[in-house]
Amino acid sequence: MPKISRWRWGLAWTAGVLFLIDLWGVTTHQSWVNGLDQAVIHLIRRPVPSGLRDTLIAITTAGNPRPVTWLTILLVVALMIARRYRASFFMVINVLGWAGLGNYLIKNLVQRPRPAVDRLVSASSYSFPSGHSITAMLLWGTVIVLAGRYLRHQPGWRWLLSGLASLWIVAIGVSRVFVGVHYPTDVLAGWLLGFFLLTLTQWWLTRHGGDF
Repeated sequence: MPKISRWRWGLAWTAGVLFLIDLWGVTTHQSWVNGLDQAVIHLIRRPVPSGLRDTLIAITTAGNPRPVTWLTILLVVALMIARRYRASFFMVINVLGWAGLGNYLIKNLVQRPRPAVDRLVSASSYSFPSGHSITAMLLWGTVIVLAGRYLRHQPGWRWLLSGLASLWIVAIGVSRVFVGVHYPTDVLAGWLLGFFLLTLTQWWLTRHGGDF
């Protein structure tokens, strides 16, 4: 696996700093956080056709822990059968480690209540950061990284898979705001932290010339 580029590191560190700003704004109840949240909620939580409403609910349900865990297990098993042990470890760390345990710890440290709105799905625990969003970034970000490795000689398929995975990451985050269980700054925090951790894990696994 090629070394992580300066451009990628620049994006990762920017994401890390923006996450800390978001975290600071939420924990200290800055007025700009509420302003940003309300502006984005106003754009997303609008009356939509029933078909689109049902689609967004289906998308958010697909990001629930149980289907994501099963999908992760299937991908890890497939990678191990293909003897891609480092790649399978990469996915386990990202999805079950960072997105699972890491997200749980931050939620319980920040303890931000969920939005007080009519919800289209049920949700428990705290709101910040969005677990669905950080999981989507880490799971499908891992897929994008591995696609860049295994499909490097098939650019058409690589870009198609990466594009679809990216759209899914965005769709998961938007759906969480639409169904009323997260603030936009929760979703943003999940994306930012997920991207930073994805880059950090990739660097750690390949820093001595290791390959996926």
